[in-house]
Amino acid sequence: TFGRSNVAILSNSAGTADDPGYEDATEIEKAMNIQVIRHDEKKPGGLKEVMDHFGTDVITEPSQLCMVGDRLLTDIVFGNLYGMLTVHTLPLCSGKENKKDNKIANVIRTVENKALYANWVGGRAVRKRTLEHKVWKGEEDCSLILVDVDDGDATEEKKGGEEN
Repeated sequence: TFGRSNVAILSNSAGTADDPGYEDATEIEKAMNIQVIRHDEKKPGGLKEVMDHFGTDVITEPSQLCMVGDRLLTDIVFGNLYGMLTVHTLPLCSGKENKKDNKIANVIRTVENKALYANWVGGRAVRKRTLEHKVWKGEEDCSLILVDVDDGDATEEKKGGEEN
């Protein structure tokens, strides 16, 4: 849908100095047919490399980009810091497919999700604080579908977390 030139992966492992010879990046590129951006600074750094990848003649400001990620405190913070539209997702892999995942990152990801998005007073407060975006005009014009991680059912929610 978006085209190969309009999608890229910015990982805190593949494509960095933690990826000797960029072997993981190359493997991902072959398997997914999506380019992995090579960068030295981990998120929330790396904006220059992202902008250079897409070309500043095409993408003139970060608000024209969408950051999709499974880590709130790296992926989503990165996107929000620079005014991108952000989409928080579940990890691409789980179970046996995820055996190479960084164990510490996996624990932190779980804590982030439970603390910031679980249905408790703190999680509801976080969801109510939707940032204004230059391009996305909000729930009124383009509602989001949220998936309950526990039961997998998609439920449409209004801004602020109230169910329709």
